[in-house]
Amino acid sequence: MVPIALAVLVIASVYAIGDALLAPTPVPKEPGFIDTVLGSHAVVAAIRLAIIFAGAFVVLSVVALTKKGQWLVRVGPVQVSEQVSDLSAENQRVDESLEESREAMRKLGQELAESNYLLDRATRDQGELDATR
Repeated sequence: MVPIALAVLVIASVYAIGDALLAPTPVPKEPGFIDTVLGSHAVVAAIRLAIIFAGAFVVLSVVALTKKGQWLVRVGPVQVSEQVSDLSAENQRVDESLEESREAMRKLGQELAESNYLLDRATRDQGELDATR
């Protein structure tokens, strides 16, 4: 992926510089400041290169973030979401904790049933002892 991106970047840069230097530039009769600045082939080439590299930076940054499992949440002061892998790990921890809690509740239910059985048996035995006396 990286070699392809670099090749595209180099080809786009060479094309932008070549087109800026070799293409004819129309000159107005009364050039203003902007016309004078943009009349220079070097300035046009530099502007085109800056646009190409800024675009490549944005595209490659988005690709890198999505590979890490993050997504852009807003643009401006860029903010990314939590990593998806972090959320998956958190969900797994919660599921494990829930399963441990269910197992503990099942054991406590069994112990309670045994205690109730022993209490009923002891109460019945006590009642039988009291009846025979």
